[in-house]
Amino acid sequence: MVAFLLAVPTYWTFQEGRGGVEIFFDHPTPLHTPGTLRRTLESLAPLVEPGAVAVGVVAAPTAPELGPAMEAWLEELLASPPLLYPVVLFGPSHLALLQDFLRSRGKEAWVDLLSLTGYGAIRNITLVLANLLGAGVLVSLDDDEVVEDKDFLAKISADLSYLGQYHSVFGLAGLYEDADGRVLVPEPDTPWGLFWPKLRWMNQTFAKLLDSKEVLPRTPLALGGNMALPAKLFRRLPFDPCIPRGEDVDYVANAAKWGIPFFFDKNLRILHLPPEKPHPTWLKLRQDLVRFAYARRKLREQEPHPELVRVSPLELAPYPGNFLTDELEEKAYRSHTLLALEYLAAGDVEGARRTLENLHLLQREKTCRDNAFRSYLDLAARWQELQTWLADPEIAAQGRQALWGQP
Repeated sequence: MVAFLLAVPTYWTFQEGRGGVEIFFDHPTPLHTPGTLRRTLESLAPLVEPGAVAVGVVAAPTAPELGPAMEAWLEELLASPPLLYPVVLFGPSHLALLQDFLRSRGKEAWVDLLSLTGYGAIRNITLVLANLLGAGVLVSLDDDEVVEDKDFLAKISADLSYLGQYHSVFGLAGLYEDADGRVLVPEPDTPWGLFWPKLRWMNQTFAKLLDSKEVLPRTPLALGGNMALPAKLFRRLPFDPCIPRGEDVDYVANAAKWGIPFFFDKNLRILHLPPEKPHPTWLKLRQDLVRFAYARRKLREQEPHPELVRVSPLELAPYPGNFLTDELEEKAYRSHTLLALEYLAAGDVEGARRTLENLHLLQREKTCRDNAFRSYLDLAARWQELQTWLADPEIAAQGRQALWGQP
């Protein structure tokens, strides 16, 4: 039905910090404030073509009770003044309608695949949205970006056409630029940061990709706000909703297990203008630590399978692969000990305590008896069933009717 769906997840929280936050997002926008979403959507206007390029917004609140107010505010935000093109909005009320639609068609077993809780689950809704709208390609964006390149979609089309000559299923990744045109991010010079070199390894990975002689080199990571997923991919593999953050990088690693490569285009760039993140350092480290431990477990638990290939941390190095080795514990203990001392030197005993709690969570993740690899295999199998069903034009039309009142 459309060649491209430009999908923009957006995250909202209580106004002025009031209310209990149940779901972690890096920088959710306070309700009844302009935020950055409108700026992102206005930048997409030159790319939108009726019948060829559609825009979808998937909205998630930090607490369920915020859902109705969030949807009402978003409708006002999108209408005043009206954008130059229509936007397909998907929020908690639409999630309930979609789940009811599945139940009404005897597909109760798939209802739990649909959620707005966490980054991976929200990205999965964008994949479903692309399927319902009959998109050939999902372009994954974020609500703190500006697309300045008028040839952005033409570049994606050219890349996909070229790659399609050599690969049946694949993904495409681009870059972020900051307001000064930089693509590499500043690295922390704190003592704890020296032992938790996340940004250093990310920069090394991007520097290597930028220096590659290949036109479209294979990449071990992607940025969720600048990814292109053809229908063959988004109907086949979901994001992993169990990972607390870094769902984009994890998606590339999961695809590799199916022998599905991701490629990097250094000319596919988006202006990234994120607001300040309100969370303390110990909490951001906690999300990363749990995420890397979980992703490492999926690698360690790999089993022979006729459809899969074995993936090693080395194939994903420098980033994220360097965090998925046996050295994770040493990096965690050294960095967290130094961060705790930093908190204590500043008189923040609670911050130090919370930092050291992270190490307990790492130990708990290490001893978890659930098989993360098998769980994702099961998820992927059910996901393919759901997406294959939704891809049927008649079912998709019924789904659109149920959600938005028009087929």
